[in-house]
Amino acid sequence: MDRPSDGGRPARGSARRAAAACVSAALAAAVALALVGCKSTPPPGPAASTAEFLKQHQLDGRVVLIEFGLVGCALSEAGLDTMMELDGEKEVPELAYVRVEASTDRDAVKAYFAAKTPGFLVYEDPDSSVARAFDGTVYPSFVLVDKFGHVRYRGPLPEVARLIDWAETLLAETADAGPDAPMFGVSAVAVQKLLDETRLPDLKGTVKPLRDYVGPKGLAAVFVDTNCPFSGEAIKDMARVASTLTRHGTPSLLVNLADPKERVLEFFASRETGTPVVYDVTVNTQKGWTVDSVPTVLLLDAGGNVVYRGKAVWADLALAAEKMLGLEAGAIDFGVKGTEYG
Repeated sequence: MDRPSDGGRPARGSARRAAAACVSAALAAAVALALVGCKSTPPPGPAASTAEFLKQHQLDGRVVLIEFGLVGCALSEAGLDTMMELDGEKEVPELAYVRVEASTDRDAVKAYFAAKTPGFLVYEDPDSSVARAFDGTVYPSFVLVDKFGHVRYRGPLPEVARLIDWAETLLAETADAGPDAPMFGVSAVAVQKLLDETRLPDLKGTVKPLRDYVGPKGLAAVFVDTNCPFSGEAIKDMARVASTLTRHGTPSLLVNLADPKERVLEFFASRETGTPVVYDVTVNTQKGWTVDSVPTVLLLDAGGNVVYRGKAVWADLALAAEKMLGLEAGAIDFGVKGTEYG
């Protein structure tokens, strides 16, 4: 759910308006289809190599915008249309475009792209091996790759002006910044400072800094609100997520943003979250932690360093937690899927 910076709320009274508040205004018209058509369900299989994929399609040494999309998903289709417009108008002449298609319905894929006829590579990826290699298994996802094969942006389709600026910056680079090259679209957050300065009340009114919730094996903090249906999905899952992490020594915390106190207390009074709930009736926490959408999940290690920041896709959180805790792959299974939206 994209959150307005002023803490405003969508008009209540219909599920459609509530869902529309969970995406940016530019995508609101596509929400109804997006909710059922855009999801991340890659079957198991080995991930491809990003370098091999780029080399195989003569894309190594080029700046490339890749859309990982799904036929039948309104957001994927809108993203493809934008890419086709950019390519046709040669907004950035040297920028290459690729659509990686995840659908397993080959007849639908063939018919769709016969009608669309994009002027760039469409690569069928029914086993999602290429999507996994680029970490693009939320559909749609957009990845911007620099000339040296490093992903420099991953996320929803950026604003066109911003995308053009990023692409031109990458095209002008003459030296390889390495695998730790800075990512576009990622706001730096002073987590250590914020852990101490973000002091919020819990449901009983006890106020203390978020630092106090970090345990000897870290903390999983989930930023939510009481209005977004996707936050509702994440909150519903939290009892199982929290209990699983607790067994491995990692506490959890729900942080509710920019809702009135009365609404927060009423909402959580009837829900078993399995984890403490704190809340901020202002937008200060939202702004300080740069939470642009809810639900947003942060996994911190014992030192307060960010190990995972992303959507409430619990399999992704499990992988990050296993790595942080030194566990074998598959050791953490929440038994719930979570949501790719927010």
